[in-house]
Amino acid sequence: MAYLALLAGWIGFCYWLYAKEVLPRMHERYDSDGPEKVENLKYPVAFRWASDIPLAGEDYKDWIADVEAVDSSTDVVIIKGYFFRDEEASIKLDEELAHRRVKNLLQSLHVPSDKIMVQVLPQEINADDRSYPFEAISIDRVALKNILHSEGDTLELCFPLKDSLTLPPILLNKMDDWLDRHSEMKDRFTNVVGIADGSGIAESADMALDRAIVIQRVLMAKGWKGENIHLSTGQRSSPHPLRNRCVIIYFE
Repeated sequence: MAYLALLAGWIGFCYWLYAKEVLPRMHERYDSDGPEKVENLKYPVAFRWASDIPLAGEDYKDWIADVEAVDSSTDVVIIKGYFFRDEEASIKLDEELAHRRVKNLLQSLHVPSDKIMVQVLPQEINADDRSYPFEAISIDRVALKNILHSEGDTLELCFPLKDSLTLPPILLNKMDDWLDRHSEMKDRFTNVVGIADGSGIAESADMALDRAIVIQRVLMAKGWKGENIHLSTGQRSSPHPLRNRCVIIYFE
């Protein structure tokens, strides 16, 4: 009887161990490389306070599928990582935390790297953010046709991120191809017009000039002579903000 009681106890312990420890760990992640799964999490992807480890909610699989549906030839993906100003000891460390959040999430996303742009931004804290997982990633898609236009010897390209002079690699590659097709213009007078956003709180002409200088450097790297490049600025107030952060190149 003692042997049977001991055997029953051992079987009961093994079942408890499997049900409470082994089984939850087997289902902790959607896959071996994916984020930790959290039951009843209302966000598809979330983070805990001061942590860069992504957590997956119930809609994570659908969210991932939607992000990965980006068209490799016509879309650019903008990933914004957020931070709270007092998660770390300084703004610099807070921004680094947001970058790590994006980097760790990207490990489980299958999106071509030349289609991705990353921006980190602060967000306002809510009462529960220190205690419960919160949303710290947002993703937008921008159609390439909305940031790159060419017609004859004129090219217009727009800067997807507000207050940023960064361009996605795919946009630079397409500009590079356009310049190669117009390489005979290297000795011609080239106009580069930087556009500033004139809607809402208008950007300064300095921002427009900075955009033009970015493109001037690309031209010079491709063999254009600095003395043949004329920089100028303008303003645009389109209802589509993206159209107000552009540079126009044309030849004379």
